[in-house]
Amino acid sequence: MLPQAVIFDMDGLLIDTEKVSAATFQHTCHAHNAGQVANQYGQLIGRNQQEQRAIFADLLPDHVDILRFDKDWRDLFLDQLRHVVPLKPYAWSLCQWLDAAGVPMAVATSTQTAKAETLLDRAGLYGFMKQVIGGDQVLSGKPAPDLYIAAATAISCAPEHAIAFEDSHQGVMAAHAAGVPVIHIPDLVPADAFTRQHAVMVSENLNDAAIGLGWLDEINRLEFGRLESNHLDPI
Repeated sequence: MLPQAVIFDMDGLLIDTEKVSAATFQHTCHAHNAGQVANQYGQLIGRNQQEQRAIFADLLPDHVDILRFDKDWRDLFLDQLRHVVPLKPYAWSLCQWLDAAGVPMAVATSTQTAKAETLLDRAGLYGFMKQVIGGDQVLSGKPAPDLYIAAATAISCAPEHAIAFEDSHQGVMAAHAAGVPVIHIPDLVPADAFTRQHAVMVSENLNDAAIGLGWLDEINRLEFGRLESNHLDPI
């Protein structure tokens, strides 16, 4: 049975950008003579910009200008994605058939709204989304529930009647705290004990999650056949 709405995380879930973000963070660390912390990207996953800057204050050496570092990193990240934003497997086709089935979709991301909309547009997913709720729209980022509460409210859906998809521990905690049943599809960091206890399921990819949720019959009814890994590269 399909949910009343679906709320997606973005980076590492719909678009394959966490690896780009990690690589550009490492590059920026070395450019600012802070190579000793280049392997600490994991602390930043799922955090909004304000929270990331607070982490920088503890993480980066004293000689590093935090605001300059932050700007250089974000500029380099966007430059790397200026032409093509890579999709995670099955992201486009899942959004396509949810749209065809009349299921409203939203994005709840720690990324700032304008940046998120740009990336979704470049990836070809923006048109599927009824709402994009970025980290700049709420007081507290993940793992607080604010983003998911805001997204559910924006698409007029009670949290318990939606389904969330997340790739990070912080995101799973946020969706769970908001009362939204959540599917965990790990990206850079494997599932932990909290995720395995509180997520509806842990899946390898969006296709496996759709099958596990029992959506396959509905996909077949709509004559979409199997989900494609993306809209350019069918399996």
